Amino acid sequence: MTMRPSLWSVCLSLLALGACRGGGGSDSTAAAAGAAECGDPDGGGGDSGDVPNILGDWTVVYGLELYDDGACAVDGLERDDLGYLNGAMRVGGRIPDRLTASFATAADVIYDGVENARGGVVFTGSRATPEGHTLYVSFGGLLYEQPQVQRDEIRGFGYIGVDLDSADAAIDCWLQGDWKATKSGN
Repeated sequence: MTMRPSLWSVCLSLLALGACRGGGGSDSTAAAAGAAECGDPDGGGGDSGDVPNILGDWTVVYGLELYDDGACAVDGLERDDLGYLNGAMRVGGRIPDRLTASFATAADVIYDGVENARGGVVFTGSRATPEGHTLYVSFGGLLYEQPQVQRDEIRGFGYIGVDLDSADAAIDCWLQGDWKATKSGN
């Protein structure tokens, strides 16, 4: 049996996405309602419960547990120098499908992201290194409220694929590890 969404649920979804876009009006009540909806993509009482709002400032730790393919000893990509996926991260954009993330260590590099209604978050992008490599980056995980620290967290993965010569867009070696972001403030 194939389940199809009802017309009512489709209309509510479209309304929620329109609210996340800001609507272009000046009504502060509508903007506040849109902001609340954007923090919970599937609506109150939906499948995921209350998905925390991903927008804002985060503190990131990457690579406590790190695995590489054994061949990624490259200038500019030392195992103990993973600053571009650590530290302060800013998430902006629009929930669910036009998120952006940047790190204080390289604020000019913007990663594009999406969040699903169950709190799954993924960001991807690329950046060039001064040594002439291209890094293809993907990071994300599950966004949830962590009651022990009374903060929202994202726990998951960080992956860095390295194109050594930046000419063929092929990943020559890679690093992957655990990735955790804790929301700054309330």
